Amino acid sequence: MKSRYTAFCEGNIDYLIATLHPNKRQENDRQELTKTINNTTWLGLTIVDINQGKKNDKIGYVEFMAVFKTTEPQQLHERSRFFKVDGKWFYVDGNILPDLILKSSDNCWCGSGKKYKKCHGN
Repeated sequence: MKSRYTAFCEGNIDYLIATLHPNKRQENDRQELTKTINNTTWLGLTIVDINQGKKNDKIGYVEFMAVFKTTEPQQLHERSRFFKVDGKWFYVDGNILPDLILKSSDNCWCGSGKKYKKCHGN
């Protein structure tokens, strides 16, 4: 999961395609990823929860919250599913979850450095 986030940050389209499950690959993946990468600045990643995904597992789930900016900071909260094939993990799909709600005293998810209550929590 973290390596795919890094690949989005660095624009490593080859890695993103290589770590996408072969059954999920589409002919236009490269073009769609290029558009996303060119229009998005990734600001931070928080791993919320991990289920399965251990050495002997064949499936794993990662819940994460990524902060990104197209025109203004936004939050992507997702539970991703990964399959292990021949010892390698592949992203299969993910369910988009509601935005995480923070305590007012937490740092804001947008990366501004402000407390949530003085930023996006108002």
